[in-house]
Amino acid sequence: MATLAQPFKAHPVVAPTAATPAQVLGRVAIYAALIVIGLILFTPFILAFLGTFKTDAEITAWPPSFFPTVWHVENWPRLWNTDVGGLPRPEGAASLGLAAGVFSFFWVFLLAGLSSEEEGKGIKRSLGLPLGLGLAVVVAAAAAWYIGPRLGGSTVLTVSTGIAVGLFALIGMGILSMSRPDWGRVLLAMLAALVVGAVVALVFEQLAVAAGGGRFLRWLFNTALLSVVRALTLVVFCSMAAYAFARLRFPGRDLIFNFMLLSMMIPGAVTLVPTYVVIAKLGWINQAQSLIFPSIVNAFGIFMLTQFLKAVPRELEEAAFIDGASHFQIYKDVVLPLARPALLTLFILQFQGMWNDFLAPLLYLNTPDMWVLNVALSVFQQNYKAQWNLTLVGAMINAVVPLTLFFFFSKYYIEGVSYAGVKG
Repeated sequence: MATLAQPFKAHPVVAPTAATPAQVLGRVAIYAALIVIGLILFTPFILAFLGTFKTDAEITAWPPSFFPTVWHVENWPRLWNTDVGGLPRPEGAASLGLAAGVFSFFWVFLLAGLSSEEEGKGIKRSLGLPLGLGLAVVVAAAAAWYIGPRLGGSTVLTVSTGIAVGLFALIGMGILSMSRPDWGRVLLAMLAALVVGAVVALVFEQLAVAAGGGRFLRWLFNTALLSVVRALTLVVFCSMAAYAFARLRFPGRDLIFNFMLLSMMIPGAVTLVPTYVVIAKLGWINQAQSLIFPSIVNAFGIFMLTQFLKAVPRELEEAAFIDGASHFQIYKDVVLPLARPALLTLFILQFQGMWNDFLAPLLYLNTPDMWVLNVALSVFQQNYKAQWNLTLVGAMINAVVPLTLFFFFSKYYIEGVSYAGVKG
């Protein structure tokens, strides 16, 4: 039975009511209380910052003074001129340069080698793939040749480092081979990436030497380089694995994913000794490789990005397939821009994790020219027990970088954390 349409009735617009004086006072009281609580919680940091301008007697005096009697600004440049001893070793500078060079090589190779194959043009796969594999071997040999003379003839370290760099080149080849590439472009991209990586490695090696040995500038350089390279590399590889788990279908996908989640239940103390033994057997003790290569992926990063990518609409992926895009092109041009909040969240977490890490650098890096800030400040505090102002200056510089990073990217960080539990 048909029903008669009811005439449309517009709802009256209700004007917002003005807040009463009691409500205004209540809000002001709440905001004032929150500000006071925030200042109380932030007081230790404020006192530590003001302590960088005090004398040691003022810092240890009781009751403590809030502001310094005389502002000793010279405490900050004094820290930069402090040297605990130790000259910049060629092998240490070479390992830091190699870490930056390998990262640059991998990125340039992927971005320059990606293209859509044109019918009847370019080198055929049957010829391009063997040539690419041969170039990967050349890349490995170049890395071994670069680092070998600086290591005093350590054959194990030279060979293991060359193999690790060669595996990076092979991973890049495998990724591009799934993208229907122009193989001539892939080969040229690998040669260009090899040149760029070599230049970057030499530049960062010289920067490490110029930063000195047991100096604060060198420790800051080590920490910044290792944190950036490790965080960016982990974001790249975790996002690739997350794309495979979230968007692709292959045999054993769920089993592998569940096994990866189970690995998160293993305490870090259980794998501490076996990991150290493997690193020592490879000859990577006191080398930047010991903190970079073993940390290119972790289970938490893959899980978080997988949960985020499951919420990406499949219609976007299907439209890209219709336009002829490959899986890697969809990953680079469709998925990564949409996953920016989650990627920035993972980058911030991993950057802060490496910046604040103490145990792993303490185990693997054992000379002053390779220390990171946390290890160096611990040794510095033992050597300069009577100079609390210098110790506080170092602690402030160590804390400012992650705080600044969080301040500028807090919006994306909060947004990414909210997406971490979203399921498609």
